[in-house]
Amino acid sequence: MKDDQWDFKPFPACKSIRETLQHLVVDDRAALNSLTTGGEPDYEAGACNITDLEQLHQALEESHDALLNAIRSRYASSGMDADICVWGSHEKLGSGLPYFSSEDFYHAGQVAFIRMASDPDWDYYETIYSDGGED
Repeated sequence: MKDDQWDFKPFPACKSIRETLQHLVVDDRAALNSLTTGGEPDYEAGACNITDLEQLHQALEESHDALLNAIRSRYASSGMDADICVWGSHEKLGSGLPYFSSEDFYHAGQVAFIRMASDPDWDYYETIYSDGGED
Protein backbone atom coordinates (compact mmCIF):
# COMPACT_ATOMS: atom_id res chain seq x y z
CA MET A 1 0.00 0.00 0.00
CA LYS A 2 0.99 3.59 -0.48
CA ASP A 3 1.83 5.65 2.62
CA ASP A 4 -1.22 7.89 2.29
CA GLN A 5 -3.61 4.92 2.15
CA TRP A 6 -3.03 3.87 5.77
CA ASP A 7 -4.90 6.93 7.09
CA PHE A 8 -7.34 7.48 4.22
CA LYS A 9 -11.03 7.62 5.15
CA PRO A 10 -13.64 7.52 2.37
CA PHE A 11 -16.00 9.35 4.76
CA PRO A 12 -15.45 10.89 8.23
CA ALA A 13 -17.12 8.19 10.36
CA CYS A 14 -15.08 5.40 8.74
CA LYS A 15 -12.00 3.99 10.43
CA SER A 16 -8.79 4.20 8.44
CA ILE A 17 -6.86 1.02 7.75
CA ARG A 18 -4.40 1.95 10.51
CA GLU A 19 -7.31 2.47 12.94
CA THR A 20 -8.87 -0.81 11.84
CA LEU A 21 -5.64 -2.67 12.62
CA GLN A 22 -5.55 -1.00 16.04
CA HIS A 23 -9.16 -2.07 16.56
CA LEU A 24 -8.32 -5.67 15.66
CA VAL A 25 -5.62 -5.69 18.36
CA VAL A 26 -8.22 -4.44 20.85
CA ASP A 27 -10.68 -7.12 19.65
CA ASP A 28 -8.11 -9.88 20.17
CA ARG A 29 -7.11 -8.60 23.60
CA ALA A 30 -10.73 -8.18 24.67
CA ALA A 31 -11.65 -11.64 23.40
CA LEU A 32 -8.72 -13.16 25.31
CA ASN A 33 -9.66 -11.24 28.46
CA SER A 34 -13.28 -12.38 28.19
CA LEU A 35 -12.23 -15.95 27.44
CA THR A 36 -9.99 -16.16 30.51
CA THR A 37 -12.22 -14.27 32.98
CA GLY A 38 -15.60 -15.51 31.78
CA GLY A 39 -16.97 -11.98 31.88
CA GLU A 40 -17.29 -8.72 30.03
CA PRO A 41 -13.85 -7.72 28.75
CA ASP A 42 -11.97 -4.66 29.93
CA TYR A 43 -11.69 -2.86 26.60
CA GLU A 44 -9.66 0.02 28.05
CA ALA A 45 -7.01 -2.36 29.38
CA GLY A 46 -6.58 -3.70 25.85
CA ALA A 47 -6.36 -0.30 24.17
CA CYS A 48 -3.94 -0.03 21.26
CA ASN A 49 -2.48 3.36 20.40
CA ILE A 50 0.40 2.07 18.31
CA THR A 51 0.73 4.07 15.08
CA ASP A 52 4.04 2.76 13.71
CA LEU A 53 3.03 0.20 11.09
CA GLU A 54 5.79 -2.30 11.80
CA GLN A 55 5.02 -2.23 15.52
CA LEU A 56 1.28 -2.36 14.81
CA HIS A 57 1.65 -5.44 12.60
CA GLN A 58 3.76 -7.07 15.32
CA ALA A 59 1.17 -6.24 18.01
CA LEU A 60 -1.61 -7.66 15.83
CA GLU A 61 0.33 -10.85 15.17
CA GLU A 62 1.05 -11.26 18.89
CA SER A 63 -2.53 -10.52 20.01
CA HIS A 64 -3.99 -12.89 17.43
CA ASP A 65 -1.53 -15.67 18.26
CA ALA A 66 -2.26 -15.26 21.99
CA LEU A 67 -6.00 -15.59 21.36
CA LEU A 68 -5.62 -18.62 19.08
CA ASN A 69 -3.24 -20.32 21.49
CA ALA A 70 -5.66 -19.77 24.38
CA ILE A 71 -8.53 -21.22 22.36
CA ARG A 72 -6.44 -24.23 21.32
CA SER A 73 -5.16 -24.96 24.82
CA ARG A 74 -8.54 -24.52 26.44
CA TYR A 75 -10.82 -26.19 23.89
CA ALA A 76 -8.72 -28.66 21.86
CA SER A 77 -10.45 -31.66 23.39
CA SER A 78 -13.82 -30.04 24.12
CA GLY A 79 -17.09 -30.84 22.44
CA MET A 80 -19.09 -28.27 20.53
CA ASP A 81 -21.42 -27.87 23.53
CA ALA A 82 -18.63 -26.60 25.82
CA ASP A 83 -19.13 -23.12 27.25
CA ILE A 84 -17.11 -20.26 25.78
CA CYS A 85 -17.27 -16.61 26.78
CA VAL A 86 -17.30 -14.41 23.69
CA TRP A 87 -16.87 -10.72 24.57
CA GLY A 88 -18.90 -11.24 27.76
CA SER A 89 -21.60 -13.48 26.32
CA HIS A 90 -21.64 -17.19 27.16
CA GLU A 91 -22.26 -19.43 24.18
CA LYS A 92 -21.80 -23.03 23.19
CA LEU A 93 -18.39 -23.48 21.58
CA GLY A 94 -19.90 -24.48 18.24
CA SER A 95 -21.86 -21.25 17.92
CA GLY A 96 -19.55 -18.90 19.85
CA LEU A 97 -16.25 -19.69 18.18
CA PRO A 98 -17.30 -18.43 14.72
CA TYR A 99 -17.81 -14.93 16.17
CA PHE A 100 -14.04 -14.50 16.40
CA SER A 101 -13.41 -15.26 12.73
CA SER A 102 -16.47 -13.31 11.60
CA GLU A 103 -15.05 -10.22 13.30
CA ASP A 104 -11.77 -10.67 11.40
CA PHE A 105 -13.54 -11.20 8.07
CA TYR A 106 -15.79 -8.19 8.64
CA HIS A 107 -12.78 -5.95 9.19
CA ALA A 108 -10.89 -7.51 6.27
CA GLY A 109 -13.80 -6.38 4.11
CA GLN A 110 -13.52 -2.87 5.52
CA VAL A 111 -9.82 -2.79 4.68
CA ALA A 112 -10.52 -3.99 1.13
CA PHE A 113 -13.24 -1.33 0.73
CA ILE A 114 -10.91 1.46 1.88
CA ARG A 115 -8.11 0.15 -0.32
CA MET A 116 -10.40 0.14 -3.37
CA ALA A 117 -11.77 3.60 -2.51
CA SER A 118 -8.27 5.05 -2.20
CA ASP A 119 -6.84 3.24 -5.23
CA PRO A 120 -9.50 2.46 -7.88
CA ASP A 121 -6.89 0.69 -10.02
CA TRP A 122 -6.13 -1.87 -7.28
CA ASP A 123 -7.41 -5.26 -8.37
CA TYR A 124 -8.83 -6.95 -5.29
CA TYR A 125 -9.50 -10.25 -7.03
CA GLU A 126 -6.03 -10.45 -8.57
CA THR A 127 -4.39 -9.67 -5.22
CA ILE A 128 -6.51 -11.99 -3.09
CA TYR A 129 -7.07 -14.91 -5.45
CA SER A 130 -3.97 -14.88 -7.65
CA ASP A 131 -1.64 -17.82 -7.38
CA GLY A 132 1.36 -15.49 -7.69
CA GLY A 133 1.76 -16.08 -11.42
CA GLU A 134 2.62 -19.74 -11.01
CA ASP A 135 0.92 -22.35 -13.18
